[in-house]
Amino acid sequence: MANNIFRFNKLRRGANPWPFILGALLFLLLLFLLRYCNTPNHFYGNSNPHYGQWPQEPGLRQPIDSTKIIVPPGDSLKRPIISNLLNVYVQDSVDLKVFANQVIYQYPQDSIQVTYYADEYKRIQFQIPAARRDTLKKSLKQDFAVVKFVVFESILNNQQTAQDPGFSDINNHWFYEQIGLYDAWKQTMGKPEVKIAIIDDSFDATHPELINQIDSPWNVFEYSPNLNTYRTLVHGTHVAGTAVGESDNGVGISGVAPRCRLIPIQIADAQGRMTTTSILDGIFYALKNDADVINMSLGLDLAHLVGWLSEQEQEQYANTIFQDEAAMWNEVYEIAQKENTVIVQAAGNSNVVTSLDPMKRSSVTIVVGATDRNQQKAGFSNYGQKVDIYAPGVGIYSSVPNQRFERMDGTSMASPMVAGCVGLIKSVDSTLSATDIIQLMNDTGIPINASGDDKLIQIDEVLQKIQTP
Repeated sequence: MANNIFRFNKLRRGANPWPFILGALLFLLLLFLLRYCNTPNHFYGNSNPHYGQWPQEPGLRQPIDSTKIIVPPGDSLKRPIISNLLNVYVQDSVDLKVFANQVIYQYPQDSIQVTYYADEYKRIQFQIPAARRDTLKKSLKQDFAVVKFVVFESILNNQQTAQDPGFSDINNHWFYEQIGLYDAWKQTMGKPEVKIAIIDDSFDATHPELINQIDSPWNVFEYSPNLNTYRTLVHGTHVAGTAVGESDNGVGISGVAPRCRLIPIQIADAQGRMTTTSILDGIFYALKNDADVINMSLGLDLAHLVGWLSEQEQEQYANTIFQDEAAMWNEVYEIAQKENTVIVQAAGNSNVVTSLDPMKRSSVTIVVGATDRNQQKAGFSNYGQKVDIYAPGVGIYSSVPNQRFERMDGTSMASPMVAGCVGLIKSVDSTLSATDIIQLMNDTGIPINASGDDKLIQIDEVLQKIQTP
């Protein structure tokens, strides 16, 4: 018996230990996974039933849900937003999937979903209960130290007003004479290595003014290079033609910088709706594709709701609203400045101070107001401390879809005129920043008011000053 027991014990000692070790390891791994999956750092899979769908690629977006567009109660400027979306901007070191899981874990009752994310300028968009919008906006900033800004998904508009054509030759180019463009062209008509990005609603890429000018087109909503020509959306084609329309092609008139290249970036859906996120996508696409100039003829419709206040009172009021958004936009513009890209913006058409719009408060972009044929501020143009320069914006003749041409009014028309001028400036000296160019424009511009503070751009004088030792 003793020998039998001895042989049995000896057999156990000689057995292969690996099955027992592997079994123990698998047991520990199972315990770890059970614990890990119930923590806020749980991996956000592509089809987890509790945490929802993670977008397949950065930059992919959902269509705008018209039923969710509202004007928030208490917003004196009546800005439309998408009521169930929040945009969150975080520090560059943050892993967006981990952050998303932490947010979802923090607010389990809200059934939060991720609808969009982008690695450039780390940002993520959450779908939330509309009734919890204001509460979550505050809580996200308070509960997560990595959060820089939380802003609503605003709906923005083109900064133009339409006008019937009634063409006649002399009226198709008066605005170029007023800014000294013909003398400027004796110095340069631009260089093809200088790229001007137009961020706008849609484009007719087959228009004879644009077809030979295009470089690296992009459609933000479709996440593809395919540009759409929507029948009712003429704005982007008109703006692009003003900035870089082709010269000497036997049709229409030339753009301001006809030998520069055009990067058309479509950021609107079929209804012409543009959002905070689509604009940011457009800016970062332009930067990735080495744009020297970016034109944005868009912004908030301020609806004349504060027009009864004095200019000083409006400026004071502007300092109290949308501060998070203003800081976010300024940070984006500073990224562009570091890339040596100049952003040009339309001031807006509500005849109020432009700083009411948080997109227009930065000192590192060029904000453009509009003048009329008498070299006076156009009646619709926004104004104030944040308008850097003025250009003609009434009856501007340019390309529209289906090989046509029309006149339009708006700071949307003045802005690409200045963007084209910046293209000419960059063709002469590519090192100049937005701040440098603003100074040059104001040093050489024609005063349009009694104080002399507001100036009409004179591009020939700017180029002359750059080239004078």
